[in-house]
Amino acid sequence: MYHVTTVCLSPDVSRFDPAAEPADLGEISGPALVVLLERLRLLPVGEPVDVEPHLIVVGRAGKFHVRAGQQRLFLYNARDTVEPYAELSAVEILAQLDRTEVTAAPFALPGSSAATSPVADPAAPPRPAAAPHRGIAAAILVAGLLLNGYTLYSVVYVDSVNHKPDVTLITNPGEAAAREKEILGTYATGTQKGDRVITILPGRQVKFSEVGKTGPLAESSDSFEVAKRGSRLCLTTKDSGAIDVLNLETVVYYRDTYRRAK
Repeated sequence: MYHVTTVCLSPDVSRFDPAAEPADLGEISGPALVVLLERLRLLPVGEPVDVEPHLIVVGRAGKFHVRAGQQRLFLYNARDTVEPYAELSAVEILAQLDRTEVTAAPFALPGSSAATSPVADPAAPPRPAAAPHRGIAAAILVAGLLLNGYTLYSVVYVDSVNHKPDVTLITNPGEAAAREKEILGTYATGTQKGDRVITILPGRQVKFSEVGKTGPLAESSDSFEVAKRGSRLCLTTKDSGAIDVLNLETVVYYRDTYRRAK
């Protein structure tokens, strides 16, 4: 079972709704999730929009965001904002969410072993040799090399996507409190509809939202600890990854730059 929340979507993911509040769909089955993912992938946007609809999905492997574009699905690790996204099919996303069912082949589903593939009958007469075509052979070779490169990237990504950010908590209470006080405030990617907003609140709470037509669209909230990633200050949250603090006016989250609004 998978816990799913829709953002800027109708609850059945049949249409884009920038004014919709996040809808918690609760626990749904794998086949039902595949249906939602396919609807998200094929969702007709029509005119260009600023608000990006997506799903928040929690499975055995962790918490992920799934976005779509040009009829493709993109998987983001919600726990590590510096990791790149992966372009996957709905079935591959399901396999990634349930790591215990992944086979040795990248993203292969259970039961898709070589034993299930048809085996040639040794007694069957040989097929007539096809006329050689060097251009086709070269194209197949190049396509195979590209596929192997993508498969290698996918293996590396799947092994690393669920690793939590490598951070060191600031354990000195005075230093942690001083750092927290300095970075309190609201940061945004812009002021237009669809721009994203991070609000860092007292009590080590952080709220994520988007700019809507008539006001902010609340998406989620989380708690955080003050930490460092290398020599850089950051906020490491419980479920939403890390927010890197470049300076007192700028933070970076999911590779997007947010500037202090107030």
